[in-house]
Amino acid sequence: MVRAGSWSRNRAVVGLAAGGRFARSTGIVSLLLAVLMVFMLAVVPSTQCLASSAVSMRRVSIEVRVAQPAFSVTVGSKRSSATFPTAFVPVQLASGLAFPLRAVIEALGGTVRFEKAQNVAYFGIGPVAAAYDIGRKTLIDGVYKSSSRSDLFRVVGKVGTVYVTGTILKTLIAQAGGTVQIAAKEGVTTVTCQIPSTMTDALGAQHSTFPAKAGKMRLVTLAPNLAENCFALGQGGNIIATSEYTDYPEAARKIPTVGAFSNPSLERLLVLSPDLILVTDGTPLAVVDRLKKMGRAVYADDPRTLLEIVSAIRNLSVVLGVPDCGYEVSLGMYRAIERVAAAGAKLPRRPSVYIELWNSPLMSAGKGTFVSDIVRVAGGTNIGDDTDTAWPTLSEEFVISHNPDVIVVASGLGAADVSGRTSFSTVKAVQLGQVYDMVGDYIFRPSPRIIQGLELIADYVQRAAQH
Repeated sequence: MVRAGSWSRNRAVVGLAAGGRFARSTGIVSLLLAVLMVFMLAVVPSTQCLASSAVSMRRVSIEVRVAQPAFSVTVGSKRSSATFPTAFVPVQLASGLAFPLRAVIEALGGTVRFEKAQNVAYFGIGPVAAAYDIGRKTLIDGVYKSSSRSDLFRVVGKVGTVYVTGTILKTLIAQAGGTVQIAAKEGVTTVTCQIPSTMTDALGAQHSTFPAKAGKMRLVTLAPNLAENCFALGQGGNIIATSEYTDYPEAARKIPTVGAFSNPSLERLLVLSPDLILVTDGTPLAVVDRLKKMGRAVYADDPRTLLEIVSAIRNLSVVLGVPDCGYEVSLGMYRAIERVAAAGAKLPRRPSVYIELWNSPLMSAGKGTFVSDIVRVAGGTNIGDDTDTAWPTLSEEFVISHNPDVIVVASGLGAADVSGRTSFSTVKAVQLGQVYDMVGDYIFRPSPRIIQGLELIADYVQRAAQH
């Protein structure tokens, strides 16, 4: 539950779920009071995550000839000429006509970025994104599926380049909600792409997938996790203001704040004149509405599972105009989740887990939260799911009766705060030494660091499964 007029559907501990955390000393008390005040108020349904618009499309076509370096590009009604790199021209493969990746992607309005340390080329066109692993000669598509495609890497002398076929473009663009038509006539192959040019955020607002200030927007982040996500996307330098409790990475601490994410200073936001204000669950609708009336663009997300967090970060990268960076981050997160889930599925049993968010009263996470989803993916069962609320207040009797195999203490008070309780002396996790301290940010903030929380909890669950 959240404050009246907020747009969350089912999150009670807004200070935590939106990227806040329990700090030490007076910070614990002040944030806890805010959390409890929010906890008592009502829920307002919200839409989910960012989705491509089915209406607004960007139409781009290219015309190429086999073995010819010159090609043409038409964006809307504007036609121009371009040239493929020397020695790298379109070639006919068994799977269809192929052309140099960088030249075509950039002609379509996208970006290509080669990460030398990984030996991987990441590319994106608005909501369309994929990667080619040169070392493994593998294409990774828009839904993170890999396929061996050694034919897409061609070498001339000491220089190599990645190619792409019209069929591959068709698949990638279709995965993003677009279409591709391929036609051949008199030696000329025309590839016509319809790519979604807008996306709809969690509050129904439309955002361009081809922003004019791609990678250069002046940003305000009204939740700590949003600042983290911007830094992960290489956009931290574009943040001109943040909200309270924004403390990661270290560079984020140096950015001025505009107050609490639930009650920012609208006057300061007006003076700062950002290009885009990022909000998440917990920002009151009244604040969002006032920002929009002030003429400020607002982008909202609201992920509730691990995979939705992955999608939220990738979608944010599209709105910011850096889809290649978003794909790189999301691919790493997706693969980590996949690895953990595969290991969890092989466990001989699913140990029960109690996540303690606070000790007085006992607070935990239930169904419909990404905290609970972490436990599920890790191979455990969350005892908080046996309640009828997303962020329940529990009795000691409830915890004792569920006799959890693992206890994760994310309150900031340390594992000893739980293992030292006389009332918990009979609980299995206490008896077997399966009580663990957890940095709350690892499971409360929907950011790339949530993977660290997932991997830690997976380790705890795997240990418990052996008993």
